This record gives sequence, C-alpha cells and structure tokens, in this order.
Amino acid sequence: MKASKDDPIYTTYLISGGVKYHLSPAVAELELSDQKKELAKRATVTLVNTTVSGRWLSSLVKVRDRIFIYADDGERNEEVFRGWVWTRSYKSALKDRELTLKCYDNLVYFQESEESAYFSPGKATKDVLSSLCAKWGVKLDYTYASITHAKLVLRGKLSDIFTEDILDLVQDRTGKKYVILSEQDAMVVKEAGTNSTVYAIKAGENAISTGTKCTMDDLVTKVVILGKADDNERRPVEATVSGDTGAYGTLQKLINRSTNTTLADAKKEAQSLLAENGSPTWEYDVKAVDIPWIRKGDKVLINAGDIANATLIVAGVERSISNKSKEMTLTLERP
Repeated sequence: MKASKDDPIYTTYLISGGVKYHLSPAVAELELSDQKKELAKRATVTLVNTTVSGRWLSSLVKVRDRIFIYADDGERNEEVFRGWVWTRSYKSALKDRELTLKCYDNLVYFQESEESAYFSPGKATKDVLSSLCAKWGVKLDYTYASITHAKLVLRGKLSDIFTEDILDLVQDRTGKKYVILSEQDAMVVKEAGTNSTVYAIKAGENAISTGTKCTMDDLVTKVVILGKADDNERRPVEATVSGDTGAYGTLQKLINRSTNTTLADAKKEAQSLLAENGSPTWEYDVKAVDIPWIRKGDKVLINAGDIANATLIVAGVERSISNKSKEMTLTLERP
C-alpha cells in the first residue's frame, strides 16, 4: 500500500532491552490524543498478540519501554510521537489475544510529579522554566513571550506550575496564547498559531462533520483590582477595568494585587483578561480525514458546515487510525 495525503501510513516501533522491534504488522488500532488540559500527548496502541523476532508481544513489552510512531503522507515521513509505555493491558479469549499499550510523551513526568521551588523577584519567564526543566534533565525550546516576575513561591504539580503559576500570567499580561508540546523529548513552549503551514479543511474535500457552540460560561465584563489587606482583612479597591457590560451585563472578577506587582501590571492583566474572556466563547468540533502534521496550538482554515472560511486555533486533537479509516477530530477555538 502506497502512502498518500488521503491515506497516510503510520508505522510504530518499540525499543525494549536495547532492541528495536517493528510493531506495525501487529497494530490493530492506533489512537493519538493531544488535548488542551493534558500536558503530555497520549498514544494508545492496540496490538494483536503475535510473535515478533521469535517472542510473543505479551511477554516482550514492559512498562517504560520506548515507543516511536512515524507518519508518511507520500511527501513527508516524520516522527509524530516519541514516548514511553506507561500502562500495558493484556486480554486473552478463545479467539482473541489483545495487548493494549497506553503511552505518553516525556511531559508525563511533569504531569505526574510535584515540585517545590523559590525564585527571587526579577527573574524572566524563560529563565524560570529553563531552571525547572534543567533540574529534570529536559531540554527547553522556548520562543514564547517572557515577562519579569515578582517573587515566585512554587509548590504543587509541575504541570500546574508551568501553566497556572507561570505561563498563564504571561498570557494575561501579553494577550498572547501559548502552547506546550514535546518534540523529540524537548519541551517546546511557543505562541499558538505561529505554524508556517496552515492546513485547510473544506466541505466536499476532507471534512466529515462539524459542530459549533456559543456560550457565556466564564465570561468576564468587569475586573476589580484589590490592594493589600488591612488588619481587618479588608482590601481596598485600587482600580476597576470594565468591558462590554452593556451587551452582556456585569460579570465581575477580582484580582488581588500583591506588593510585588505594580498597579500598571495589574491593569494590563485585567485588560488581557477582558480581551480573552470579555465576549461569548465559541467552540468548534471538526471531524476530517487525518492530516498527521496538525498539532495542538496550530492554526487551521475551516470552511465546512456553518464555519465559513474561519482561521481557528487547534485546542485539541484526537486521531483514530486503523486499516478501515484514518480520521481526526479537532477541538477548535478562536485566536
């Protein structure tokens, strides 16, 4: 079978005990998941339990064996996943013997580990993340915006530290969305929507189905900035930044300004918050013929269903790959 853009070919390799095994002949189904709320990309490989190099797969594959997956669309043949076997499950029946591997890229260690760290005031975002990644032996490829931080007392899951404690603050200050990916075991942090090749999904060509949703959930139209609490725990109002209260009513959020943050920076954060959440949220789901190279954070052009020539950002990707079909489902949002 020859690879093509309409029918890309995926190949899967296992490295166990220092030996490389070609698993593709035994792969019954492959699922790839790259979701907004999950730091690590996941690959689920369903295998028919057969012999490879004289050994049954069920006796060969171990947790923390390495998995490599490549895609070929007739023009490009490149790695699309590199990770570890995290969970192996084996089912045996009279006619079926099936081995399922749940695998994650190396960011799963940040997703599953906790850390405690302190950074004095004046550190740049890139320097903070570089220090944390170096401690865990992970290369950092950082091209996203960087700000100067106040004192950082960090404690909790590393994935939450990277996102909620650090990068979300940069996003609030700059108004630029970010994405975190793993590429060949390096953690990549970049601005969302900066991909040079923008793939198109169109009705009558490669689109299968579309769905849209508009909601006022999490909408914010007014931000109140509070100062330092007095002895009675009362916080003075230092500033109020308003959005489109006329159109959507008053939906208020509070920001507690720390002594290490200037009022000007707090106002910038409030403005970014309104820019990000000051109008109803549109969500889009598009199922299409698989394009292996589309990743979380990419911008794509959609012209199908009631989505008319819209450039949207990929918030998540689910791929289902088998001999019968190769499809992807994209969860999309506005830039």
